[in-house]
Amino acid sequence: MNESWQQGLIEDFQDDTLSEAECRELMVWFDEDESRVSAFADELRMGNTLAALHAMESGRIPLAVNASLQRGDLPIDISRSVRQRIESRPQPSPGDVERSNLSLRRWDPRWIAMVAVAAVIALYVALPTQPDTHRGNVVATVQNARNVQEVLAGDQLRSGQVLKLVDGRVKINFQSGARLAIQAPAELKLLGPNSAQLQHGVATVRVPGEIKGFVLVTPHQRVTDLGTSFGVDVDTMGDTAISVFEGEIELEDHRRLVGGQTVALTATEKSPREIPYAISQFLNTWRVSFGVEQLIGDVRVASPDERHSPGLAQDSDSLLLFPERENARLKSGYVVDGLEPGTYRRPFRKHTVRLAEDVRVDSFLLQYNPGHDDESVNQRFQGELHFDRPIVGLILQKVLLDSSDSQLALPETDFRDIFRRGINTDDVITLSADRRVLHVALVVSDGVDQIRVLVASDNN
Repeated sequence: MNESWQQGLIEDFQDDTLSEAECRELMVWFDEDESRVSAFADELRMGNTLAALHAMESGRIPLAVNASLQRGDLPIDISRSVRQRIESRPQPSPGDVERSNLSLRRWDPRWIAMVAVAAVIALYVALPTQPDTHRGNVVATVQNARNVQEVLAGDQLRSGQVLKLVDGRVKINFQSGARLAIQAPAELKLLGPNSAQLQHGVATVRVPGEIKGFVLVTPHQRVTDLGTSFGVDVDTMGDTAISVFEGEIELEDHRRLVGGQTVALTATEKSPREIPYAISQFLNTWRVSFGVEQLIGDVRVASPDERHSPGLAQDSDSLLLFPERENARLKSGYVVDGLEPGTYRRPFRKHTVRLAEDVRVDSFLLQYNPGHDDESVNQRFQGELHFDRPIVGLILQKVLLDSSDSQLALPETDFRDIFRRGINTDDVITLSADRRVLHVALVVSDGVDQIRVLVASDNN
């Protein structure tokens, strides 16, 4: 917890505006470093903060603090959670307990609440009075920003910094590896390298690979990722919907949700209620979270339900773009059909090229699957695929698609029933000079047409 953030919480106490969401921020601070729980427990046992509270003259205690002490409710959720977490840790020796004379298990909620308030007051005494939202540590970077004025691609974001988006959308890469895409109107606060607070707006969070533990705090709920992708929609009144696209999440009451589940809650509800699975409001942030900046023409990104089964996904009206493996390492000498900007068409036999160096890529499969085998119907599709990173390779013929499946397709994807891959004689693929835009012009009839687009990984 940096000084700016601490100061902001203290000022909210002074102004009597400390929200439930800000209370949850303190628990996130504990989550990010278990040692902080021990340190906090030591302070409780020794009574330092409680003594600081008694030492202060009553007239100097902010009204919000006095009110909190009378109610015993504002920090109670934090205090209860802190108490549970402390008691779950190894207990101190009898000698330590005797010296401290502060057995937490004997404290009632009002005393716990008072100590939580005292901890904040102790910070109030020690810290400067003027907040500075840019003094926190760098915890994330803006990967791309479209139609926004608040930030630019490449901007570093710091803990405690607040983004208020009026228009457009932003993709943020956290230092932990988590990806968050948010769509205006929205307000997001950066809490740490693996956590954020969504006050309102639509956001998609993806935590690829082995990463786990990203925390997204909302006005009425705290969501912890367990290796997943999920969407959160918070309106200006705080009403919230949470949809799990893939994997699993945990809510603050330890309830777990898996892919295909959606819950909703309002300020008046004590616990989330399950509602029909919802994805439509998240499709834009879902696309952006993969670094697909824009799609023009007859192209759409496969939904979470379609992503893992390209062989089964059918759409006679659109080309589907499937996000595949992320951060896959291709070694020097890896064979592809194209590297350089320009136009590509059949035949390819004498025009394959090799990577000059090792590179990490995110793979995308572009597919047309009409779901029928009517050779008398020729359809023309044109579109542009805009990525927020450069395209470093194209795989356009069946033999290379087949050989690259094991390394670039999602695990357990089965392409055995797809009898036609690659592009046809009349198809034209054009890579832009800056390598970020792929223009496709396909003439398709029967079978399943596929190409693979390799984009530089976020980690490059």
